[in-house]
Amino acid sequence: MSYLTVNNLTHTYGEGTPSRKVAINDISFSLEKGDVLGVIGHTGSGKSTLVTHLNGLMKPTSGSIILDGKDIWEKPKEIKNIRSKVGLVFQYPEYQLFEETVYKDIAFGPENLGLVGTELDRSVRSAAALMKVQDELLDKSPFELSGGEKRRVAIAGVLAMNPDVVVFDEPTAGLDPIGRETIFSAIADYRKKNNATIIIVSHSMEDIAAVCNKVLVLNGGKVAYFGDTRTVFSNVSGLAEIGLGVPMITSLFEKIKAKHPDLDCSPLTVDEALSFLLSYLGKGGRADA
Repeated sequence: MSYLTVNNLTHTYGEGTPSRKVAINDISFSLEKGDVLGVIGHTGSGKSTLVTHLNGLMKPTSGSIILDGKDIWEKPKEIKNIRSKVGLVFQYPEYQLFEETVYKDIAFGPENLGLVGTELDRSVRSAAALMKVQDELLDKSPFELSGGEKRRVAIAGVLAMNPDVVVFDEPTAGLDPIGRETIFSAIADYRKKNNATIIIVSHSMEDIAAVCNKVLVLNGGKVAYFGDTRTVFSNVSGLAEIGLGVPMITSLFEKIKAKHPDLDCSPLTVDEALSFLLSYLGKGGRADA
């Protein structure tokens, strides 16, 4: 049985008013424990509306979200419990830092779950270490930190609650390559350690291709494509029709294959492309494009 299932999810803003707008329409997909899902689509395609439903911040107009076999809205008064199981990291989460020290900011979530004493301290320090937040920073004000450090502290505050599902909305927006690598490495470590299900909203096809095993494509509030990453990105023309691209290396190989039909490869990453080319040239293939 799938760990997280979204069934025919629909949300309408302004129901019964002239400004009525269907933001997401009949969306369905399912994920297993340990899956890493990339969610892509244009601005206004419904990405943010979708992910804010997953931990009960928004209630669907119709449809359901099943987490570990139970409808998250089965007991509305207990919806807070869902937020301990599904963590949501908003875009630019550092803007939500507010405590006097880094330690207190990371501790805020687990304290609200009832953690105290040694258990709380272990949770805070474990999340801080995972996000490469050094011990010497824990007693500092979060407002004294660099932008990248603030981002890692904010994410640590969510991971300290040890959620089974973590949703990241553009987790590396505005970061340099080193900062991006640090964030994605930490996400991978958390997933591996906890067998967690990860959902990443991103405009970067390269990031999605590199870290996700499944992709959900939204267009006009509906599901355009859903499946494993390689299969979804094989729909080059279909994605182009809705104004979306594929990873740059995939696009490049599509152009090369037009001249060299014997090239049976559609790499998603530069490493994949390099591995294929080395093998291809080693077998006597031509290097000219």
